[in-house]
Amino acid sequence: MSRRVQLLLLWSALLLIGAVLLTWSLQSVPFADLGRVLSELQAWQIALLILVNVALVFLFPLRWSQILRAQSFKISYLQLTRYRLLAFAISYFTPGQHFGGEPMQVLSLRNRHGISGSAALASVTLDKVIELFANFAVLALGLALVLSSGMLAALPLAQALPLSLGLLLVPALYLGMLRGGWLPFGALTKRLVGRLADGLRNAERQLGKLSRQQPRLLWQGLLIAALVWVVQIFEIWLTLVFLGLNLTAMELSLIIVAGRLALFAPTPGALGALEASQILAMHGLGYDPAYGLSLGLLIRARDIIFGLTGLLLGTLKRS
Repeated sequence: MSRRVQLLLLWSALLLIGAVLLTWSLQSVPFADLGRVLSELQAWQIALLILVNVALVFLFPLRWSQILRAQSFKISYLQLTRYRLLAFAISYFTPGQHFGGEPMQVLSLRNRHGISGSAALASVTLDKVIELFANFAVLALGLALVLSSGMLAALPLAQALPLSLGLLLVPALYLGMLRGGWLPFGALTKRLVGRLADGLRNAERQLGKLSRQQPRLLWQGLLIAALVWVVQIFEIWLTLVFLGLNLTAMELSLIIVAGRLALFAPTPGALGALEASQILAMHGLGYDPAYGLSLGLLIRARDIIFGLTGLLLGTLKRS
């Protein structure tokens, strides 16, 4: 059996699992309740949510753009936005949400802008490491807040806190090692030969040099990540308000934590897991699960639109 067939079978199996979870989510909430909640949205509210999401689309490449400029590469921001959307689409429609589209970003810089593969890989890696650090930091902080409140002591969230803290340490330690002159992947591939191994080592050398010579990039990157998260949290809060639900800060923290934990599901786009997480979180807070399913479906619709837009832009660029 070829590797391509194996990957297709794996993707199909995970998609089936996601479909089962999604079916459970849809069956757990009466359609009448779902329709009642979604009918609260008015045209101007949908337009405002679209504007917030458009702002997010253009915020996502900002950190990557700053890193490339620090490397003395000037690339159109609109082009970087296109590459970022296409990378999101690849990650979203394949198993797991955290990785998948990065090779496309590297290839786009190398093939279309003449940037060396090692320099392109260094820029994408630094951008991703900072993003992961910020995401895991938000998850750890949210979990700590929810657990400290004790409002959902019956849910097994305590086990997730050490995991989130451990995940937070991975990008932090990697950045610290680079700043200190250590090259972890360079050491692991020291005995390997070939263009790929050489490219990985060169990329990490450039990454280490960049992090030492321009430490402001790390602080800028974290500030941009914080800004992105502020907008994302605002979007979720605004969506729930438009649906007729005004949560406290602690309750909103639980909704966000539940959504972030769902993204660890290996199903494409966290299919089914996202919707189920929001339903369970709303139920645990004592609210109508229809609010959770409505929020999950709206997030799903947004991400599918992002993904399809990225695929379309990628196709148009090639034609």
